[in-house]
Amino acid sequence: MARTNESALQQEIMAWIKQNQYVYLASSGKNKPKVRPVVMFMHEERYYIATFSGDSKVNQIANNKFVEVCVPLLEDGHTGYIRFGGIAKIVTNAALKAEASECCFFFDEYFNGYDDPDYTLIELDFDSAEYLRPAERYYQTCNLKRY
Repeated sequence: MARTNESALQQEIMAWIKQNQYVYLASSGKNKPKVRPVVMFMHEERYYIATFSGDSKVNQIANNKFVEVCVPLLEDGHTGYIRFGGIAKIVTNAALKAEASECCFFFDEYFNGYDDPDYTLIELDFDSAEYLRPAERYYQTCNLKRY
């Protein structure tokens, strides 16, 4: 298939993300990568993960901001993926934590409000994506950096 222009590719990727909140987050601790399933959600066109403050990913991101997220895709029995590369940061702004918590479908099941000390919000700032459409053999890349 011919390469899709970058804007159309970005829109296609966003359509997938809106329907796939379960993703795999890779971070690194002590020179060893760790991958785990997480729920990624959007708030005001930015990506976030809500997690427990004591989880290892919080410490890993505090020590190494570079992360990758993989979104597995399935359509008509065919698989594909979207890989995002970028940085993550721990959000300390209480107002943003409160607003973002409203977008996380499971928030109330695990946390006692946005000021719960067990609640950590992680913002993901992706600069690139690698996209393999289900049933295709070659991936395409696009820039996601905001200017």
